[in-house]
Amino acid sequence: MKKLLIALFLPLLLISCLGDSDLTSHDLLPDATGERGHIMVIMDDNLWNGSLGDTLRSQFDQNIDGPFIRSEPMFGYHQVKPGTLNHINKSSRLILKIFVDHDSTYAETAIIEKYDFYAKGQLFLVIKDSDVDRLYDFVKHDFNKVIDLYNNFEKEQLMAHYKRNFHKSINEQAEKKFGISIYLPKESKLKVEKENFMWVKYDRSRNLMSNEATGADGGTFWIQEGIIFWSEPYSDEAIDPYHILEKRDSVLKYNIPGKVNGSWMTTEYDPCCAPEGLVTTIDGHDAVIFEGNWKHGGNPAAVGGGPFVQYSIHNPNENSVVTVCGYVYAPKFNKREYIRELHAMLSSIKIN
Repeated sequence: MKKLLIALFLPLLLISCLGDSDLTSHDLLPDATGERGHIMVIMDDNLWNGSLGDTLRSQFDQNIDGPFIRSEPMFGYHQVKPGTLNHINKSSRLILKIFVDHDSTYAETAIIEKYDFYAKGQLFLVIKDSDVDRLYDFVKHDFNKVIDLYNNFEKEQLMAHYKRNFHKSINEQAEKKFGISIYLPKESKLKVEKENFMWVKYDRSRNLMSNEATGADGGTFWIQEGIIFWSEPYSDEAIDPYHILEKRDSVLKYNIPGKVNGSWMTTEYDPCCAPEGLVTTIDGHDAVIFEGNWKHGGNPAAVGGGPFVQYSIHNPNENSVVTVCGYVYAPKFNKREYIRELHAMLSSIKIN
């Protein structure tokens, strides 16, 4: 019994020795857990199983915008009943609580944002109203506000993670060759480096359970995220969206070979999934962002492909247009969260 009391007492002694100035309640929080893009919904069964729950699920299940050949839902989710929170599920990365507040009167539906509430790196949103019909109307017509909050939070969390754990030598190479800084994961590897060109790969493995119902085989499969850099002298043509795509296909053809002889990476231009461009500014400089899909060209025997995200930016300090393209190859998995990762990486680009 004495040993047990000592074991319980020691952590408290260590905490007290740190002093108030060294330790905050935030420091004592656990890290958020769970998959990115997955929301734990706290909701009464009668609301979840009724029209409000139906409408909420339709919002989460709607197809996400982006370069996806197959439709993918906006978010994953599961429901738990109020009062069933425990030390495990309270640390969920994304939490949404929806309820009818019978003890108060509201002029409109309230949205409360709680950051790092039960865990560090957590967003806990509360949506409540005294009028169930108005609550339903909010979920049906104004839920995009909630979607944006979760999406922005996930992106910002990823950007903060990459900033804390970026690959310093690759960042130095990007600064030296292209005049930009970029935060890529520490696990990335520089595969190819040439004049005005660089190819980085971020490979991971992931286990997949077999599915008897569909006949899908289980096992360990590789996921590849590649980041490709190139540049060319600045001109009005060089920042034109049509020229950027032409330049892209030329660079990929001569620098990214496929595994099948005579094949290479190229762009999918089929109307069903042709690239879409956005003329904008990045870090205060003219830029074009493309989202689309890549495939193999050159040899009909070469198959495979996936989505890509590409940023082309005018760098006045180098009098150039710098392009950074991130792509995904993960044929066994949904691509939503990998595209989110690429956007977070490319959003860290700064002109030096």
